[in-house]
Amino acid sequence: MTKNSRRPGAGVRPYNKSDLPRLRWTPELHQQFVQAVDWLGGKYKATPKRILQMMSVKGLKISHIKSHLQMYRSSKAETSVFRLYL
Repeated sequence: MTKNSRRPGAGVRPYNKSDLPRLRWTPELHQQFVQAVDWLGGKYKATPKRILQMMSVKGLKISHIKSHLQMYRSSKAETSVFRLYL
């Protein structure tokens, strides 16, 4: 095999499992997150640290907030064109 040939798994990063347990975002927890984000000026202005401080939920870590905020920012706007006709 040559140096540039493809081997299964070549160039793939190894999976590193997080030390933190997976967090289940319940509708109530998500609503609290959304309220904190809105109060802080919106999804592009709110920072994970400030959201975490506002939520003050036991066991909630900044890594949970960072991940959820990233998904929240990348999601489509809640008021889509299609909803205008409902």
